[in-house]
Amino acid sequence: MPTISMWPFKKKLDIKESIKASSVEMIDGIVTIDVQGQTCPGYLLAINKEVDKLENGTDIELLISYAPCFEDVKVWCKERDIAFKNINDLGGMWKISIKK
Repeated sequence: MPTISMWPFKKKLDIKESIKASSVEMIDGIVTIDVQGQTCPGYLLAINKEVDKLENGTDIELLISYAPCFEDVKVWCKERDIAFKNINDLGGMWKISIKK
């Protein structure tokens, strides 16, 4: 008689390890945080995690591909006392400029 196995359960992913920016780099004093391909709430959690590491006064550019996040980022900036500067449409990708 064949053995019937239960569904194979896999180890749960550590949510803290899976939420991160694709890249973070500083060029000419501006930190770019790339969260393209992420949706709510992952992109905002990744942005929050990276911005927390930065000094006050840092200029930051967020690269996103999820259009509904504009309003989320505006509210997040207001709650965190971070200056929301502007949004640039780059054709399927957006760059949001903020200042911590």
